[in-house]
Amino acid sequence: MNDTIPGTTAAYWANQNETLRNYYCDDWGKAKHDDREIFELLVLEIFSSGLNWLMMLNKRANFARAFADYDITKIAAMNDDDIARLLGDTTIVRNKSKIMAAITNAQAVLQVQDEFGSFAAYVWSFTNGEQLVNAPTNEADIPTQTELSATVAKDMKKRGFRFVGPVIVYNFLQAVGVIDDHIVAAQ
Repeated sequence: MNDTIPGTTAAYWANQNETLRNYYCDDWGKAKHDDREIFELLVLEIFSSGLNWLMMLNKRANFARAFADYDITKIAAMNDDDIARLLGDTTIVRNKSKIMAAITNAQAVLQVQDEFGSFAAYVWSFTNGEQLVNAPTNEADIPTQTELSATVAKDMKKRGFRFVGPVIVYNFLQAVGVIDDHIVAAQ
């Protein structure tokens, strides 16, 4: 297990256990450019709404299995039988609204890919391809939403995405590394 990223200190939420700490150090805030991986994190962020991220990390492999390893085309084509299967799968979060959002969002991603070339290009277009490194000095400096997340959420909703409010989108942007909010260690 990594103790911290050099020059940073772990946020409180990341110090709760080894799973969260490893995610914080090795995955969260790291720039991602693979459509499948970015879509996975969008799905997990949506399913974590009202729950907690540790649950999502513990169920991550189950979600990948249930959602065709995040094959966006396969998810976009899911039908009533697939929805019934997902609602009966006790290894994932069984919430019909969130399941429907994952399917609808896969359909929206396909349209975004047609327009932008990739989902990654779309997501990163809001920062002109640049990662925003905020370098907060404590957890209180990390917002739950920003003007950027509100702008992205509004645009995503306009494109047919569901379950994408400014808070979920801020968490999503952190997860895919568009925003790096790793806490900078005190000097």
